[in-house]
Amino acid sequence: MSIDKESGTLSRRGLLKAGGALVVMSAAVPMALRTSVAEAAAAGVPFPTPDLTDLATWLTVHADGTITWRTGHVELGQGNRTALAQMVAEELDAAFESVTVVMGNTDVTPDQGVTAGSTTIARAGTQARLIAAEARATLLALAAKRLHVPVDELTVENGVVSHGSKKVSYGRLVHGRALTAVTPIVIDDKGTHVGATPKPVTEYTLVGRSVPRVDIVDKVRQKTMFVHDVRVPHMLHARVVHPKGIGSTVVSVGRLPSGSKAQVVQLGNLVAVAAEQEWDAVKGAAELPVTWSDWNGLPGSEDWPAAMRALPAKTMTHASQGDFESAFAAAATTLETTYQTPFENHGMIGPSCAVADVRRDGSVTVWSATQYPQGLRKGIAQMLDIAPEQVEVVWLDGSGSYGRLSANYDDAASEAVFLSQKLGRPVRVQWSREDEHIWEPHGPGTLHDMAAGLDESGNVTAWKHDAFMAPNNDSTMLGPLLVGAQAPGGRRPVGNWTGPDLYQFPNLLELAHQMPEFGADTSPYGFGLRTTFLRSPGQYQITFAQEAFVDEIAARTGQDPLAFRLKHLTDTRAIAVLEAAAKAAGWESRPSPRKDAGTGSGTVTGQGIAFVLRDGTYAAGVVKLEVTPATGKVLLTEVTVAQDQGQIINPRAIEHQITSCVIQTASRVFHEEVKFDTSNVTTADWKSYPMLRMDETPTIKTVLVPNPEIPPTGVGEPAVNVMPSAISSAIFDATGVRLRTMPFTAEVVKAAMG
Repeated sequence: MSIDKESGTLSRRGLLKAGGALVVMSAAVPMALRTSVAEAAAAGVPFPTPDLTDLATWLTVHADGTITWRTGHVELGQGNRTALAQMVAEELDAAFESVTVVMGNTDVTPDQGVTAGSTTIARAGTQARLIAAEARATLLALAAKRLHVPVDELTVENGVVSHGSKKVSYGRLVHGRALTAVTPIVIDDKGTHVGATPKPVTEYTLVGRSVPRVDIVDKVRQKTMFVHDVRVPHMLHARVVHPKGIGSTVVSVGRLPSGSKAQVVQLGNLVAVAAEQEWDAVKGAAELPVTWSDWNGLPGSEDWPAAMRALPAKTMTHASQGDFESAFAAAATTLETTYQTPFENHGMIGPSCAVADVRRDGSVTVWSATQYPQGLRKGIAQMLDIAPEQVEVVWLDGSGSYGRLSANYDDAASEAVFLSQKLGRPVRVQWSREDEHIWEPHGPGTLHDMAAGLDESGNVTAWKHDAFMAPNNDSTMLGPLLVGAQAPGGRRPVGNWTGPDLYQFPNLLELAHQMPEFGADTSPYGFGLRTTFLRSPGQYQITFAQEAFVDEIAARTGQDPLAFRLKHLTDTRAIAVLEAAAKAAGWESRPSPRKDAGTGSGTVTGQGIAFVLRDGTYAAGVVKLEVTPATGKVLLTEVTVAQDQGQIINPRAIEHQITSCVIQTASRVFHEEVKFDTSNVTTADWKSYPMLRMDETPTIKTVLVPNPEIPPTGVGEPAVNVMPSAISSAIFDATGVRLRTMPFTAEVVKAAMG
């Protein structure tokens, strides 16, 4: 069986049986010891025959002319499958339709780290481009030998190599041969390096085009296999009965009613009901009497800001220049205020789900929508005390995770693993909506103390940002801690600060306080109110405070918010996106608030602007909105985003990503807040945790600022960051009232209007 046929088994016999192929691999051996097929072909020596089991396999060119690209990264809805296929096809001069992308299966794809933020295009895409270039060089060396002409006289189009009237396809070059190329590749913190040189940007014909996404047709036709759809032979369905409180433990477990078709499973504090039919498991979990201990280790929603300030914390200095304290003390005018963001849900439309099969021979297969299959593989191996090679994680599409499954964990998968091990059969664990809302690791609540000093001319002479941020790191899997297979280790405190400082403020000081989770000190599991990455983690909250405070300073000094920003920026790319957004939006150059701003009857309108640099991508947003002070209702009417993400791979996909950033973040800004009492989360459904409705969505304009000579830097998160502060500033522009605590619900806005 050849490597591209599901199982990933790679053998010369299998390759030949399939008609032949060229397989491009990488190995962790010194560069000096590596020999590429291109070099071997040019020298007329036999092709290298490495131990295929020890190599990371990236790309296969098949005898029928099709191409398989393998990536450890996965599709989260951004169009990664399509963009990676474009990049591979471009470098190979192959037809886009000939490239198939295999994602996330740990037995056949390399470990490229977590799929998060902008990593897929910025990192995995760069690797795809360079390795495909190495494959192209290999194939051209083969073609030069076949056609008896120099390599530099060959041309390639749609996978066919030509020299005048002489032609040979990629498929014919590998037909009947089992060729393996070990590329001189190094993947480290400094990037990816291979021997071949990629094509110059000026020769691109496919990259930069709006190629339709390859996954949409099957999703529309309901042919896509989502993780929730997985069914395997002899599988049981399970529902977990999670603890009453975050730190509650089992006191007693009763029996199911007579006649129930389900069975009860208890492994420490992991209590579940399993059955042949899913509905029997659902009913059983609802009917099972479980008594839990009381636990009240949380401060409660109303008290968490004060409780956060009281937590033991380590202060880290993010940036420091000049002498803030002296400059602030000497300032003619000073401003001090606090911004606050709530705990939030990722809000996956489909709750967590996974299937696990722990077999008697010690092998394990897990089907999951994790954002890091290789990391989950290592986590499962650790909790079962087996070798990672015994675990296979098969990735499937999920329902939109936004960071929910961003690191080396999947709660449902970890629970399914222990239940499968206990029951000796494959087990599917499906969480309920209540499970997901309550038990997911949430986006962290944050506090931001801002201070600025101004001289008599209104110039900023001192700037301080003091951030209090709950842990915002990869979460701990529930399964092993509930079972007791993993000792509580306590979560490491994190002060997550992202983003460089582009504004030229003298005497600047930026601090972040590293602190533990609420309740972690009294929970028997070692965790409290869990938090983890949520779209644009850290920077979303930081940019809200920074950009809104910049607007406060501009308003205090009577300056146009756009002009104020441009005056304090020297980065030409930052200036370009701000000017592009302002032009496309029809920005009104004037101080804020507008002259007719008010909180009386009727409807008032306002504009707001914000800027961010996220992971190398520059984004600026202009918001226009209407406020009805009597009801507190705020309606976004228009959002314009200009973005410079370096080289553009797929314009339409970028526009869709910007649109998703705008809509999801508007939902977070206006509606979303996780609330909790002293025991656990209380916002357990869509009524108590509402999201943006279709009739609340604005008109969205996008401006893609071209920069083709700069490598692509990703588009999944930057536009998220400009929304909160731009909305806050637009409300201020309309009403003269500044909102500093999200979410900006109608009730909050109405109360602020007096």
